[in-house]
Amino acid sequence: MLTLTNLHKSYDGKPLLKGISLTVHAGETLSLLGPSGSGKSTLLRIISGLEVADAGDVLWDGQSLADVPSHLRNFGLIFQDYALFPHLNVFQNVAFGLKMQKMPKDEIQTRVTESLKQVHLTGFESRRVTELSGGEQQRVALARALAPRPRLLMFDEPLGALDRRLKEYLLVEIKEILQTSGVPAIYVTHDQAEAFALAQRVVLLNDGEIVQSGSPTEIVAHPASAWVAEFLGV
Repeated sequence: MLTLTNLHKSYDGKPLLKGISLTVHAGETLSLLGPSGSGKSTLLRIISGLEVADAGDVLWDGQSLADVPSHLRNFGLIFQDYALFPHLNVFQNVAFGLKMQKMPKDEIQTRVTESLKQVHLTGFESRRVTELSGGEQQRVALARALAPRPRLLMFDEPLGALDRRLKEYLLVEIKEILQTSGVPAIYVTHDQAEAFALAQRVVLLNDGEIVQSGSPTEIVAHPASAWVAEFLGV
């Protein structure tokens, strides 16, 4: 279970996060929804250990991660640009992090095969990633994140570069994969359709603060403020 307590972050003297506190429970998919500049991506970077908060703490099962470096947190992070290695094939991309951990070859083989099966890319092992469609590349990125068997997955606007039809198709796939794997996830987006389709709980951010949290149904039925209602178009 991930717990954030009173996180603050400023850049050049300007507050970006203003006391963020929330919990992600076992098996839960939570969406961070808000406009650009609301602090969503910065929050992910602090959780992953890529940035340090000015104040507050990130805890896993009650233990602070303040002194745990990013590569030892066992959190998977998936970006919009996929961050795949164009000179490597699908198998090599998915196996990359496992090799960095000096995992035995037979275990790498098992995990890559398992991860590619989860994202419906069995048989793609020898394909070059540059030959794949945008949706297929996104699934390779997801397989690579799943291969180390992370205790938390984080998505930073992963479908932003895709067209609407492909986005809707991948949302269904991602939701199915998350439900099957049982891995808790944080999904960052500015698209309410994505957030509502995927997440069990939506946390709305605006100007570095949580302005409402609840199920998609609760938020649409009972907006907490005029800003929320306007942002959701209700």
